[in-house]
Amino acid sequence: MSTPIRRTSLVKVAEFVASKGVGGKFSKLELFEAVPDVSQADRRMRDLRPMGWTIDNYKVNPNLRPDEYLVREIGTRVDLGETRPKTIRKNITGPKRRRILERDGHMCQVCGIRAGQEFPDAPGRTAVMTIGHIIPVNRGGTNDDANLRAECQRCGDESRDITVDPPTGHQVLTHASRGSLKDKRTLYGWMQAGRRTPSDTERVFQEWSRLPHSERMQVMTALAEQVIKGLESE
Repeated sequence: MSTPIRRTSLVKVAEFVASKGVGGKFSKLELFEAVPDVSQADRRMRDLRPMGWTIDNYKVNPNLRPDEYLVREIGTRVDLGETRPKTIRKNITGPKRRRILERDGHMCQVCGIRAGQEFPDAPGRTAVMTIGHIIPVNRGGTNDDANLRAECQRCGDESRDITVDPPTGHQVLTHASRGSLKDKRTLYGWMQAGRRTPSDTERVFQEWSRLPHSERMQVMTALAEQVIKGLESE
C-alpha cells in the first residue's frame, strides 16, 4: 500500500497550481478560494519555487494583472508524493552578514534607502536591512560575497517574487549608453554615490505624497494656478 500524502498547506497549494497546467492563469482570489483553510497561501506558493516551479506575476510579466499569476513550469510534485530536492541554502553567518552590511554602507542596494530611514511613501515605517541574493539560491546562486547584497525588507520581499535572472554587465552598459550626455552624467553620479539621488522636484513630490489627502488637493490646486499664470505670461 502507498503511504498517504500528508495534506499540508504546501501540498494543497501545489495541487491547485498544478491543476492549472503550464500556461494556465489564476488570480490570488481563486487561490484563496481553492485553499480556504490556508492562511498566506501566496507564501506557500513562493515556497514551491526552490523545487523547480516557475510562477510569473505582474512584476515580471507586464501582460498580467496585479492579482494574476501565470504557471510557466511545474516542478517537484509534492502533492503526488515526489521527494523534495535537498536544499543548497546555507545560513549566512553573523560575521558575513555584518561584513556585507558594512561593505554596502547599511544601505539598500535596490532602492538606496538607509537602515533606520523612513520610507518616503510610508510615514512611520523605517527600513530594516537584510541580506539578499542577486542570483537566487534556487537558480544556482551562492552565498559568496559577490552574490550577496544589502536589501531593505520591502525590496527583499519583492525580489523573492522575481523569476528572471539579473541583467548582465553588457546589457546594463548597452542601456546606459542609449541616454543623452546629461543622463549619462546623472547616472554616473548615482553609480559613484552608490545610490540614486532624487532631484529637488522628486523630493518635493515625496513630501507632497506624505500630506493628508485634503492638503494634497490644496497644494495641487495652488500649484495649478501658478502653472496657469506662468503659461499666460509666456
